Amino acid sequence: MYRFRPTLVTDVPDGWLVKESITILSPDGQANVIASSEPLDSAINSAEYAREQGELLGEKFPGYTQLHYAPVDVFGGHPGYYRSFQWTPPDNVPVSQFQLYLARNSRGYTATATTGLRSAHIYQDILIAILRQLFISEEDLMANDPSSAGP
Repeated sequence: MYRFRPTLVTDVPDGWLVKESITILSPDGQANVIASSEPLDSAINSAEYAREQGELLGEKFPGYTQLHYAPVDVFGGHPGYYRSFQWTPPDNVPVSQFQLYLARNSRGYTATATTGLRSAHIYQDILIAILRQLFISEEDLMANDPSSAGP
């Protein structure tokens, strides 16, 4: 594996919100990991964030079946949550997904690893390894905190 660090940087107008994501694709297109962050109310903790995301999955994903859900260290050792589940998208090809959740410094972090149910045995180990390698750069976290900006 090699380390990838996003390189896009921008100034954000006051009052605007920032969402970000990174996508990692298998060479054959049969598996991927999408990690993202979004602004959150500062009162939302990781447990609430993971619970709310799980409720959305149950409501919006046809055939949703949760296989595993537990607190774990995520994104570089922060206390968060892990969920694995299966569901059937509109193309009727069942998928297996693994997710991580973290709420920290008014941001929600989610990472989703996806592969077809039939190929899950091929990709599961590498997808889990990718999820375990994701981390939040503390330097970047502080640089992206509007409350830490100078005058």
